[in-house]
Amino acid sequence: MARTVHTIDPSVSLLGAAVRMTEEQTDSFIVSPLEKDEPFGIITQRDIIDRFADEIDIGKMTVGEVASRPLFIVSPGMPILHAAKLFRKGGVHHLAVFNGQEILGIISYGDIVKSLPSLIEQIRGEFA
Repeated sequence: MARTVHTIDPSVSLLGAAVRMTEEQTDSFIVSPLEKDEPFGIITQRDIIDRFADEIDIGKMTVGEVASRPLFIVSPGMPILHAAKLFRKGGVHHLAVFNGQEILGIISYGDIVKSLPSLIEQIRGEFA
């Protein structure tokens, strides 16, 4: 899990977001709501690359126009299998870890893949 939560304003251009991703060495940003009653969102490198590949002017299109909303969340201590199922069911690649008051971090597909060897060993040990 990435414990540093990077946020971005929805008015920033996709090009600006790409520059910040490079500078901050992250592959995603939590997108702040435009309005009080609007949910948080997320934008990823993939979102930016998809628009670039579609030949959209990423200097003019904003993060708010592209962000996926609502942000999918999990709670700390939730089983990794549940997160994997949420990835598949929700069609998302990032989940925010939320304790009810603040976002503690972001879980990605890669985090689950990295944890699989130790999970498999743990399961094998329980059935040995």
